[in-house]
Amino acid sequence: MLRASGLTSANYDAMIARLKSPAMDGMPKSPTKLNNADATIVRRVYAQQIVKRTVEAIDRCDNVSKELLSMRYLDNYTDTMCYMTIGYSRSHYFDHIKPSALLQFADTYLLDDLHIYKSDLNQTQSGL
Repeated sequence: MLRASGLTSANYDAMIARLKSPAMDGMPKSPTKLNNADATIVRRVYAQQIVKRTVEAIDRCDNVSKELLSMRYLDNYTDTMCYMTIGYSRSHYFDHIKPSALLQFADTYLLDDLHIYKSDLNQTQSGL
């Protein structure tokens, strides 16, 4: 999404300026194809929202989770690099630290519901 949203403000403004309103002549016509420029702008704006909401969600997590999520997903550290840098054992990292960080992220991400639900025996859903 970061790459998809990567327009500079000058490029984005120029793209908006190239959009033209449809000319109306009052005569009935069959529907035309979707405007590709409009679709591109919508994709870019959505990508920008995802990037913005992701950074905001990481910032709302506790310090350990914020550090882990930033290293793992923004700085492209591997999981091994993360638990060695933070100073946790491999098992503690995978059993406690990373699941907690991912859950905090899912709780604070505002654009979509990122929780994974499972059905219990009574057929009700509960968040993980």
